[in-house]
Amino acid sequence: MVATQPLLRPDEDPLATATEGRLALPALEQSVKSPTDDDQRADEIHLVEDAPLERHIDDYGLPYRSVKTKKVITYASALLSCICAGSIMIFALYAPQFQTHLGYSQVQVNLLSILGEAGMYLTTPIVGISADVYGSAVLSFIAAILFGTAYSLAAWTYASNLPYFAMMISYLLIGGGTACMYFGSITACAKTFTSNRGLALGLPITAYGLSSLWQTQIAALFFIDRQSGEVRVPALFTFFAIFLATIGLTAAVGYHFGYKPDVEFTADKKVQPLAVRLGRDEETPLLDDHGRFVVPTGNSSLAAEEVDIDDEDDSETILLSRRQMILAFSRDWTAWGVALALFATIGPGEMFLNNMGSVIRSLSLPRPSAPTNVSIIAFSSASMRIIGGVVSDHISTKQGRRYSRMLVVLFFTTLLVFGHSFVALGGLQVSSGRWFWTVSASLGAGYGAIFTLAPTIVSLVWGTEQFGTVWGLLFVFPAVGSMVYELIYATIYDYNAHDEHLCYGLNCYQTTFVITGTSCVLAVIVWSCVWRLGWQRRGLFI
Repeated sequence: MVATQPLLRPDEDPLATATEGRLALPALEQSVKSPTDDDQRADEIHLVEDAPLERHIDDYGLPYRSVKTKKVITYASALLSCICAGSIMIFALYAPQFQTHLGYSQVQVNLLSILGEAGMYLTTPIVGISADVYGSAVLSFIAAILFGTAYSLAAWTYASNLPYFAMMISYLLIGGGTACMYFGSITACAKTFTSNRGLALGLPITAYGLSSLWQTQIAALFFIDRQSGEVRVPALFTFFAIFLATIGLTAAVGYHFGYKPDVEFTADKKVQPLAVRLGRDEETPLLDDHGRFVVPTGNSSLAAEEVDIDDEDDSETILLSRRQMILAFSRDWTAWGVALALFATIGPGEMFLNNMGSVIRSLSLPRPSAPTNVSIIAFSSASMRIIGGVVSDHISTKQGRRYSRMLVVLFFTTLLVFGHSFVALGGLQVSSGRWFWTVSASLGAGYGAIFTLAPTIVSLVWGTEQFGTVWGLLFVFPAVGSMVYELIYATIYDYNAHDEHLCYGLNCYQTTFVITGTSCVLAVIVWSCVWRLGWQRRGLFI
């Protein structure tokens, strides 16, 4: 059993009231002069709990310009990282050449994609905790090393036709580098900006989506063999090795000199003990910005471990260790609902992104252009990331009647249902691929918007102080979904393949898209249950 200390009631200790706000100010203890001043200052902090950070800084005489400059540096570093981090998303552009030049089967090609996603997603619990504990600068530095090593090895493997195992290692490291660069950026933004969260998170996530758009164009302009029309893969990989390593190091320097909430506003950089507060406030997240897990009274999920509570403490607050918080989080059924919905939406989206090239090749002539559709996916994904974030902020905070962000989530999930169902019903085959752009646009838009809205909702429901840990735990499930759906696609494709591991016709992909379309319908149901039967009944407005 982990022994914990009960918090003093706010009326007994004004500093406890102060720490109930969004920020813990180390200078507060020195600024308190008298009991009257204590009560006044504590009340002020409690009242401005949801105010922008700049107001707190101005109220307490902290260096506004210095902190503002640091926040700009941090945000610029996050945007720079995200706009360059999505190299793994252009896999479909050159994936067919692994079959034609290296003789890989479709299962082997998809396994490389799966390993990249495994390196990106399955490491997120560790990466998320590292982001909370060590900061974004360390993650960005690690990303620079991983990208430089991975793409150099991949270029060498392709050019020299090294054993398949070497390419597997390369893509595993590429996924790890992507996770470190992406998570470092998103965590930095989530902790730096606690108002307008949809926009604050939407911009870097949009930048991440745009990264594949400009990288596709760079590949088409400078790394395409004009005679054969194929990508010069070793040259492209060498470019990524040098470029991404440089970006990672640059961003690490930016994060180091940028805004660090734990350093600016807490006395100890180490992660403080977490707390569970039993509350029913409509606007209170389940895990607040000081790591306090907020759940309805009587919720059995808190019985993860026995906790000592002062019988006279009526503040309904319990201190928890990080491990206890994770156990309590894991017993919240809405967390599992979110995990299942991400599994059933992001997984099929990743499958389509990585196998679009083989789907196009299975169509009859004239076939749509793969680079063009990669660009369509990137543009629709990027634009809906920012639009989805802005719209969700607007409808949930406007004056008068407010609407839940979950309505936006359900709309884009329904868009995914349309895209997968169109392919499953043979729309591509009937139109000879002329309507392929509608599939690319709808699936790209739905995939991108959910990628923005999901972390925004996570930050609202479970708070931002331990955002990296919570989002890292949930981020595992899209990875598992990607692996499952890609294995399904590859198995069905190879089963119907002819000579040289190539497949042509509707049988190559129809069954797969029936499965993915059904999964997206399931996601609509799950999102609705989590929203209506979970958060809404707990009094949470999302």
